[in-house]
Amino acid sequence: MILQNEIAGLGPSKDRPRLNTAIDLTKQKLSLKEGFVLSRVDGRSSYDEICFVSGLGRDETLQILRGLKQARLILGPGEAAVAPSRRGTRTGPPPASESAPEAAKSASARAAEAAPARSQGTTKPAAGAVVAEKTRAKAAESAGSRAGEKARRTPIPPLERLDDGSEVAAADLVDWPDAPKELKARIVRLHRRLRQLSPWDLLGVGPDADGATIKRAFAAASKELHPDRYFGKNLGSFKAKLVAIFSRLSEAVQEIETSRKGEK
Repeated sequence: MILQNEIAGLGPSKDRPRLNTAIDLTKQKLSLKEGFVLSRVDGRSSYDEICFVSGLGRDETLQILRGLKQARLILGPGEAAVAPSRRGTRTGPPPASESAPEAAKSASARAAEAAPARSQGTTKPAAGAVVAEKTRAKAAESAGSRAGEKARRTPIPPLERLDDGSEVAAADLVDWPDAPKELKARIVRLHRRLRQLSPWDLLGVGPDADGATIKRAFAAASKELHPDRYFGKNLGSFKAKLVAIFSRLSEAVQEIETSRKGEK
């Protein structure tokens, strides 16, 4: 039986998943949504909090999180960061697709079949096997490159990227009671640093960023920080903070665009 505060396939809703550091995440073939949800996993945000800030809806976010956990890209508390078995290495019973005669074949029978090749005095793999291996390696490299490019094209929203971890008074977190405390703390931290950050720092782009990059950064920030994102919520003092933050984001885009035009 699943307890009320547990999520099927993940565990307690308050658990804080973390990335599996034993896996090179840039080589994983992820969709943009999967990459975005994966970027929300920081070891500090719970499953509930990730669902709250993803903007994808709870059901879709949980479905993506289950897939990431099944692939061992994210880990729950107490789970060791161990890379999955190498592809092709069998650690359990033979798969259902394998025929019964093949599965029942003894190790000695398999060795006998391999003996003629050894008796010819060569240990070199067949040409076809070499070509197949090169093809697989090239495909894996291409997939890793595409995944890395997707990760580079997906900006990290400002609440996480600009979180300085500074102390927030408990009185500043009283409003908006149904929101996670970490989310509210990050909004407070960003709001009080708004005028200290340059437009480029605020949007997370470099001084040579092109128009498309700036638009993507603003879109990612808007998805998290536009006041309408939390329409119908009892935001209290956080409504004014979100309005101020979004207004500053809009100003930052204009300042960067003006700067780019001035350099031409």
